[in-house]
Amino acid sequence: MKHTTPPEFHTQPVYIELVGAGATGSLILAGLVRLHLAMLELGHPYGLTVRCWDPDTVSHANIGRQLFVAEDISQNKAVTLVSRYNYHFGLNWVAEPERFTSTQGFRGGNVIVIAAVDSRKSRAEIHEAIGKYSKAYCIDCGCGLDYAQIYVGNGSPELPYPWVKHPELIDASQDKAVRTSCSMADSLERHGLFINQFVATGVLEIIWQLFRNGGLNYSELYFNLKSGRMTPHMIESAGKAAA
Repeated sequence: MKHTTPPEFHTQPVYIELVGAGATGSLILAGLVRLHLAMLELGHPYGLTVRCWDPDTVSHANIGRQLFVAEDISQNKAVTLVSRYNYHFGLNWVAEPERFTSTQGFRGGNVIVIAAVDSRKSRAEIHEAIGKYSKAYCIDCGCGLDYAQIYVGNGSPELPYPWVKHPELIDASQDKAVRTSCSMADSLERHGLFINQFVATGVLEIIWQLFRNGGLNYSELYFNLKSGRMTPHMIESAGKAAA
């Protein structure tokens, strides 16, 4: 079964809420610039309007794994990256140096919320907020040392929100104590150097499919770099998914 992109996504402004500008989010943000430019070139009347959320500042441990340079250290991640892309590409995207909240959300329109966060608590906050948007898509992603998963949903019968099928995503009681990395080497003990790139590419491809091909055939993607496999979970019929 194929999920069909709502027609207004092709004719009206499309808003992206990117929650997280770290190892995965910084790569997604760079790809969103390319997506925006490609959509305009292919005739979309507006392209993408992006707002990026992240309360964290750049540290030495981020250099090399995330899209920052040494001069960015101590600067807010979202502000640093959004300012850079706005300057170089003439964009008017927005940076929010704080945790995600929809209280100042985009009013109406077509919204895609991307959860590039590393805790169930953050995902639970997104779950609470997304109800304030009308038929928003949510793309949730996460990874370990050499494996990753991506879920997409918009609340429709054939494409339920990720936490409907995977309630553990928003169970904050399962969160482990946050371990702050003091070096790139320490970070690489928990996440492979390129696993975040695979995740970011998967997220961006989902959005590209929605616009370029008019919909999706799959709702989940799983990566295992150790075995070299990428496995999709195909969209089931609405009746079967509800059973």
